[in-house]
Amino acid sequence: MEIANGCDKGLEDEIRDVLGRLGTIADQLGSRAPVAQYEADIGDPCATRRGTSIQSSTGPLPRFLAVRDILRIAFNIESLVPIGTVPRRQERSSRSPTDDNLATALPYAPTLLDALQLMARYGDAAVPWYRRAIVKQGDRLVISYWPTVPIGRIEALATEVAMGTIHRLVETFVGPRVEEARVVLSMAPVSGVSAMRERFSCAVEVGAGPSRMILPAAWSRVPSPYHDPELWKQGVARCDADIAMLVEAPLVSRVRAHIVQGLDARHLVTIEETARALNMSARTLVRSLQREGYTHHRLLDMERRQKAEQLLAGGHLSLGHVAEALAFTDQSSFGRKCRDWFGTSPLRLRRQLSPR
Repeated sequence: MEIANGCDKGLEDEIRDVLGRLGTIADQLGSRAPVAQYEADIGDPCATRRGTSIQSSTGPLPRFLAVRDILRIAFNIESLVPIGTVPRRQERSSRSPTDDNLATALPYAPTLLDALQLMARYGDAAVPWYRRAIVKQGDRLVISYWPTVPIGRIEALATEVAMGTIHRLVETFVGPRVEEARVVLSMAPVSGVSAMRERFSCAVEVGAGPSRMILPAAWSRVPSPYHDPELWKQGVARCDADIAMLVEAPLVSRVRAHIVQGLDARHLVTIEETARALNMSARTLVRSLQREGYTHHRLLDMERRQKAEQLLAGGHLSLGHVAEALAFTDQSSFGRKCRDWFGTSPLRLRRQLSPR
């Protein structure tokens, strides 16, 4: 990406204004997906993470982090690169900027409507500063998308990227027929209307009301060319687990996100490490979790169990590598824990989860 010079001097005031309007939503957890690939392209975490709670980190973004951090990264990106770079990056990318679990589930949906409904349900939890609606109006299906509050200079860009993600999903199901769709944006797109028409291969216009994509209602029943009942079931289960974590008490969500980040690095985080990450004492964290009905050990066990089930269902790792990925000292320790969790051995559980 070509990096622009300087930073708008009013950036800080605008960010504070947006976060103030969002209120408690700013403290919720959200998905890294809207900013991850663009931040990676810039390759300068010190610049893109400036002003966030993870500004001293340099590795990949955690899967979930505070909404205020995601939005600040989005504002930082907007100030660092030419505004049209992001839509062009999305057009060239082989994947949409959606969370991993959602991205791997959607192609296997029974119908387009099933995929759209999962995308909306997941999005309301993972990108909570926007809202989505799917409504049938006569012979049309209308997919609407709008911010909960005005989000300043990044709103037009964020909306265009989101509509691009919806368009790509629809195109996966209906192919060239997507030219019969119509996109209406609430504000002018950053890449220009004519460029979006060419990119989307359908009508694009700017009009009143929320941004929306309008399709023939009959398309809602179009089956996916990749439909797989078992993979769809597994994908929905993974998405449901993410949604459950994202909508629970903010503290519990932040603790679980930190635990997951540790597991991704094959490390079992301690309560002291989690407390430091959340800028509180271990004693305060213990008391706060108790009020929510949890302990740090229980949350760690829940995340480890869930990841074990996902890795065993995937079937591509040996049992020894699964044990390593879950930070067990050896395969026998993993086997004992697996019997505690599921009442059976890892090998038998794998056969149950992957019958084919």
